Amino acid sequence: MKNIGGTIKALRQEKQMTLPALADKAGLSKGLISKIENSPDANPSLETLHSLAEALDVTLADLLEKEKVQVKKFIPEKPPTWLSPLVEGLKKDGKTLNEDFLQALYVLQHRKANSDFKPEQVRWLYDSIELSLRN
Repeated sequence: MKNIGGTIKALRQEKQMTLPALADKAGLSKGLISKIENSPDANPSLETLHSLAEALDVTLADLLEKEKVQVKKFIPEKPPTWLSPLVEGLKKDGKTLNEDFLQALYVLQHRKANSDFKPEQVRWLYDSIELSLRN
């Protein structure tokens, strides 16, 4: 398993950002970020990673360095509340829903104990996935 903290620290330093500046921009405590950066077994939440990625102006895939994970297909029993707004937003932008990206979102939601994401979080995640797979 990869050390996410090392990646965050490297990106922060690459952007010549101090730990306090990153904490302020991400809305997180300096202690939490320090723990993530320096603990090899740190396991930050999706919300924390989202905040750090936005503050560092990178995608989640950049933070995770596009780790390849084999995951069995997951389909929720009922469509999540964020699905319709996502599809509508994509149509408005002239895009079609990519089923592989949708599957990744389902897996993320399932790993978060089926908590429902906010539509703006889902679109950010979807766009991050899309950007990370562009060549």
